[in-house]
Amino acid sequence: MMDKPKLQLPSAAVTIQRLAVYEVKSTFYIVGNDNENSVFRLLKIDRSNPKELDIEHDDKTYTKSEMQGILNAVDGDPKKKTPRGPQLKKLLMAFGLLGFVKFTQGYYMVFITRRRKVAQIGGHIIYKIEDISLTEVTAEKATSSSTEENRYIKYFNSLDFSSNFYFCYTLDITRTIQQNMVPIPLNCTTCNNSACASCLMGTRCYSDFNEKFVWNIHMLRGGGFVDKVAKEWVVPLVYGFISQANISVFGKSIYITLIARRSSKYAGTRFLKRGMNESGEVANEVETEQVVHDASYTNHRLLKITAYVQMRGSVPAFWHQDTSTMVPKPPIVMSRSDPYFSTAAQHFSTLMSQYGSPVFILNLVKSREKKNHERQLTKALIQTFDYLNQFLPHRYKIMYCGFDMSRYSKTKNKRTNVMEKLEEIGQNSFKSTGFFHNINIESFSEAQQNILNGAGLDKYGTTAKGSYQTGVVRTNCVDCLDRTNTAQFVLGKVALGHQLMALGVISSPELDDNTPCIHCLEEIYEDHGDTMALQYGGSQLVHRIRGYRKDNPWTSHSYDILNTVSRYYRNAFTDYEKQNAINLFLGMYEVGKSEMSLWDLTSDHYLHHIPTLLSCNPYTSWWEPDVWASLPLASTITRWHRTLEQISVSTGNEEEKEAKDTLPLKIVASDFFDELYRPTMLTSFEEHYCINMPSTSKEAGTFSPFVQVRPKVMSRSLSVRTKPVSTYVNKLNNTDSDSTSDSDDSDEEESVGFCSEALETESTGSPSPLIKAPALVIPPPSPTDLDGYRQYAADSTYLHRGIGTFSLPSPTLADYQALRSRPAPVADSYISPKAKKLYAKTAHGVTVDADTSVFYQKYCSFDTNSFEKRFSAMSA
Repeated sequence: MMDKPKLQLPSAAVTIQRLAVYEVKSTFYIVGNDNENSVFRLLKIDRSNPKELDIEHDDKTYTKSEMQGILNAVDGDPKKKTPRGPQLKKLLMAFGLLGFVKFTQGYYMVFITRRRKVAQIGGHIIYKIEDISLTEVTAEKATSSSTEENRYIKYFNSLDFSSNFYFCYTLDITRTIQQNMVPIPLNCTTCNNSACASCLMGTRCYSDFNEKFVWNIHMLRGGGFVDKVAKEWVVPLVYGFISQANISVFGKSIYITLIARRSSKYAGTRFLKRGMNESGEVANEVETEQVVHDASYTNHRLLKITAYVQMRGSVPAFWHQDTSTMVPKPPIVMSRSDPYFSTAAQHFSTLMSQYGSPVFILNLVKSREKKNHERQLTKALIQTFDYLNQFLPHRYKIMYCGFDMSRYSKTKNKRTNVMEKLEEIGQNSFKSTGFFHNINIESFSEAQQNILNGAGLDKYGTTAKGSYQTGVVRTNCVDCLDRTNTAQFVLGKVALGHQLMALGVISSPELDDNTPCIHCLEEIYEDHGDTMALQYGGSQLVHRIRGYRKDNPWTSHSYDILNTVSRYYRNAFTDYEKQNAINLFLGMYEVGKSEMSLWDLTSDHYLHHIPTLLSCNPYTSWWEPDVWASLPLASTITRWHRTLEQISVSTGNEEEKEAKDTLPLKIVASDFFDELYRPTMLTSFEEHYCINMPSTSKEAGTFSPFVQVRPKVMSRSLSVRTKPVSTYVNKLNNTDSDSTSDSDDSDEEESVGFCSEALETESTGSPSPLIKAPALVIPPPSPTDLDGYRQYAADSTYLHRGIGTFSLPSPTLADYQALRSRPAPVADSYISPKAKKLYAKTAHGVTVDADTSVFYQKYCSFDTNSFEKRFSAMSA
């Protein structure tokens, strides 16, 4: 029986990474090229019609000289003996076109003008947007300035694009690593087009992006842009958090990357978006993926990579909080009941389709309280769980775990450790879901294979050559912020031990808390929680990870109070405007389709709660048919298996069958080495992202990140921030304002060198705020060693002064002989100003202590002969 195709990341197909926008009075010419300036594409946009977007896409690819000829023909170059044309003007340079947006007048083009590297997975580089440009398409300006148009533009720009928007040219970051590493069938899995150019190129077509996490989907569809251009022009945008650090193990680089994707469905702010909508989409839904891979290879065929996915989201029920009363905690109101839980069923059906089974619910909401507040949500969630589970077979049942984290942490019993309880829950859930890896573990011991394969369980999708993650842990509290982030950190810690074990770094998955490796992971999750809290709640985390360990210093309490006040202020006064901006950006509100302006809406309930026909599935079979056929795997994995089975059945020759299984796609791929190191450009390793990224080796003071540090040093708080609350704290995300800019400012060949002038901010990264603690306890030196060191320092200082420019740290005897041939070293210039002042005071009758006088006399009467004997003995 032949082996299954190897799981590997897709290669970096040639993509458009740099744009130059030229304009004439009637047309925009957008010239795009790859990073190596070897392939050029052309896009034309007509500017004469303000109501419609007329895009002409050129399917051909050009060389640099051919593109130069086209631009010369448009401009009318006298040297080329062509008539003088409309005088082509270069407008701007960019790194991508996010799409088109329209308000009350014409269309606007949205360009990426600044980017920054934030992560690297294999040869795929992930960028963060630093700045955008909004360019009007219409040639003629409006006769009168529209106040309404300007107000919509202000709303659009109020969503800070320099905060946490990410994109990647060569890797689909809207999907997980597991989904990306599934080989792409010869026929497109979504558009069913055997001639799909993107699929034949070995890359995913636009329709294969996960629209739930594409935040510029409205702009891509604006004016039919995505249907009129090739996939190379499409840049899907992810909103959330991405951070990366290097776990240096005796010089071997192991990269840990945290990718958080915020859902664009039912998106909004804290009190304005609660529960779920009519389509089963929940508020504050975030998919968090922890990727750990061996950075020794950038080639996608050799890369060893592991990934673990978990998610958070509001309680799937119809509930909200009444914000009309000015109280810190508005009362929870259950809007309406769903006796058959049909909408919640759609939510869990979607989870099973994306992640497989089992779905493990970790509910951190209070279950006991004096006032009926949070426990309403616990009751609703348990009712949903019990009803839906009765129709599922045992092997696919939804798993539930309730843990009153707040009550457990406030008990005075010292034996009650929240982190230990969460780790116990994490171990049990991890055995149920597993994790993804593409590593051959046949050489591992039997005990290690049993641990990696699920503690010896017969887990579907697990082999000696790799493993799928089947299922997902769904964590929630009321806000899905503070408690949820701590729980996700513990789950990530459990997964990290198994991921490092699969990579062959450690022999056991147990990791100690007081190690640089866990400190690095904790800092990443702290920043991840801060970013999620700022996006949804308006402030950083109030209750941090170290707070649940009960070793948080008293100074952090005032900081928590400040965050609480900031969160309350933003929820009360600024969330409404932020929600309007999100609705406009995502296209939930479209100008012209409503009789009321955006700012005149008293509520956006009807924008997100659109009445839909419920699923036609029976109440006893609430899941979708394709979901049931895929379990326990996700539907994307099952589609691939079905494709391989069809290929195997239709092919009789074993050699052809094996060739089909390996899917030898003919692709035009860029070199990962050239993409990463850019050998044709003048660069410096000292400014390279991989050299300057946060690393445990820079702060830990040890070659191993798994050595326990001193508990005394660990008492320092990791969670106290010095930056203002109003700013996004993203230290490990390389978003500090003082990072080095690697700009390409070459002006050679003005009409062709359009991409070399764009401002690209390459991340040099600031050192991660890890624990500055030595891994080994160094004993203090003995008095004898101190005396010897003082004598050595005095002798070396004397030699250095005499030789002048000589700067070797250990002078030899020949150097000392050269010193003897020089004039006597004792001179006025060798007496320090402090010694002269002391001597002047002594001469005027000011008394000094005896030790100082003796030391000064010895200094002035230095015996060079005795020093030569001592030096000769020391050299021998």
